[in-house]
Amino acid sequence: MAAKVGIFAAILLVCAILSPLLASSFPNHRPEFLEHDSSKTDVTIHGDNNNVVHANVNDIAIPCSNYETRNERSLKEKKKSKKNKNKKKKNKKEMNHHEHDFEAFNFEHPQIEGVRHGYPQVFPEHNVDPITKEHEEPEILEGLREGFYQNTCPQAEEIIKNGLIRAFQNDSTIAAAIPRLFLHDCFVKGCDGSILLDTTPTGGKIEKLSPSNGVTVKGFELIDEIKAELEENCPGIVSCSDVLAYLSRDAFVASGLPHYEVSGGRRDGMESRVENVVGNLPLPDDTVGQMIQLFNRKGLNAEDLVVLIGAHSIGVAHCFNFLYRMDTPEKAQMVDPRLGSVMKFTCTGQMSTIAFDATTQYKMDSVFYKQLLMKKGLLESDQALTQDIRTRGLVQRFSNDEVGWFNKFGVAMNKLGAVEVLTGNQGQIRKQCRAVNL
Repeated sequence: MAAKVGIFAAILLVCAILSPLLASSFPNHRPEFLEHDSSKTDVTIHGDNNNVVHANVNDIAIPCSNYETRNERSLKEKKKSKKNKNKKKKNKKEMNHHEHDFEAFNFEHPQIEGVRHGYPQVFPEHNVDPITKEHEEPEILEGLREGFYQNTCPQAEEIIKNGLIRAFQNDSTIAAAIPRLFLHDCFVKGCDGSILLDTTPTGGKIEKLSPSNGVTVKGFELIDEIKAELEENCPGIVSCSDVLAYLSRDAFVASGLPHYEVSGGRRDGMESRVENVVGNLPLPDDTVGQMIQLFNRKGLNAEDLVVLIGAHSIGVAHCFNFLYRMDTPEKAQMVDPRLGSVMKFTCTGQMSTIAFDATTQYKMDSVFYKQLLMKKGLLESDQALTQDIRTRGLVQRFSNDEVGWFNKFGVAMNKLGAVEVLTGNQGQIRKQCRAVNL
């Protein structure tokens, strides 16, 4: 027993001697520790000599003190990984589903709800088309669409264009006459070809006998000729109102305007009454306010008014529509003196005519707008556009931007061609444009 006590005392003595020596050999050593915020992926490691190292938590092996802790962490990581995989599969499945059926979204937020109506900026990854059905099958209004006769009479537009070219070669003034017919048709009870009728089943005076039409409108024989050729090739297919719409486009193109597409599908009306004309056509002495009000009633705006007035780049005006301006000093002040002299010299009778644009009478260009700014507009209503704040800026813009005016012209003509149209089963397809089918 005494021997064991002696050995134990010797061991204690050795430890007492060696401990200070061991401590002096590692004076700066301390355990490593991690500074880690659970919301961050970067951690800071402090080690020997206060060295600091930054690392990503995903690259660090987390030490575990025992098997139980390690097993718990492993189990949590597996559950989290499985949950993320399921979530990704679910999102992928939903994405595939919504790509085929976008209506599956049940939007409540007003901005996001707009995606369903064409606001692709909210969810660009879905490639939502901002143009709905109109983009897939071009359509303007009320059943009208481009390429309407592509299947039923594919040569229709070509027949109409060739008819216009033949007529234009013989009489270049036809280019201005046809669009005038078109506007006078559309503004009176819609674009239904009613201005082409000579008689109606109900009798009475017809539109073309109105003082606003009468001897100042022409082109009926050309339309008869084209309609006869269409009936020979495609009986009962192409309406007279569509012939007038396509023919107006071709007249402008023959005069230098770039080609633009025209929507078809109009059907012909069966009524034509002279009293319908009153209050539905612009007059040469209308104010800007009166013209804007009239255009608004037809679904057009002030810009459409100024754009379409540019059609006066071609054609002529009869003296009775403007010569009165020289009889009133106040009105005469709005006429360029040289133009006033031409009016007095040329207008030997009320039916005499002067070109709207004497510089380029047969060419669609922006010279007409430039002349308005120089007080060289024949019609009082045309010249008034330069004096009204609502329209003056547009006249100035188009006078300097012919291409911009060209681009807007086709759009405005299609808007005009969609005024109160008959489509579907409404109206009829006349066999002859001068009379309704009996």
